[in-house]
Amino acid sequence: MKTATKLTAFLLGLAAVFGAAYGVGQVTGPGTPAVEIHHDDPEHANPEHDDPGSGPLPPGHGPDR
Repeated sequence: MKTATKLTAFLLGLAAVFGAAYGVGQVTGPGTPAVEIHHDDPEHANPEHDDPGSGPLPPGHGPDR
């Protein structure tokens, strides 16, 4: 077999696999989460974790002083 024939067969097979995966994805639709997460729930609000960059840094990870 010539190299061009092998490459063409590989690319056609790859396109068929991705086309099948796309088709299955269209038929099944998006997945549903097992648990609903509500970020606006005040009961579970933690202001310390609102901005991950605002907390203290661990030793050795801050600016040298």
